Amino acid sequence: MLWVGLLLLVLAILSNLLYFLRVPAASLPWVNLILPVLALLFLLIGLFRAFAQSQIYRGKIWGSVVVVLGLLLVAASTLFFVGARKLPRSGGAPQIGQRVPDFTLSDSTGQPTSLAQLFLASSGAPPPKAVLLVFYRGYW
Repeated sequence: MLWVGLLLLVLAILSNLLYFLRVPAASLPWVNLILPVLALLFLLIGLFRAFAQSQIYRGKIWGSVVVVLGLLLVAASTLFFVGARKLPRSGGAPQIGQRVPDFTLSDSTGQPTSLAQLFLASSGAPPPKAVLLVFYRGYW
């Protein structure tokens, strides 16, 4: 049980790498939550067995070391991913409701398009009141 728990814990930490592969993102949070819980459950059951059945399991010290190592791995991975979310805010980024400075980018056909062009009225239609900017970090 201790080895299975340690293996599940390593898999739980490595499951965070699935975000960089093309895995359906809907199931990833559940995998990242269930694997560490199962790993800790197996580690605790293994530790209980090591202490309850000492004639069979002679690894009280080794079991305690594995459980402490597992808890340290869970704490380190939690601190790492919580700390990664506490990035400083960008001072130059526009705030909600603030006007964005004019810029020019290439559209999907490669033609340069500026923000001012998007606000111009097109053939008899009223000019748009707002523009929704979507920053897509995918593959074209």
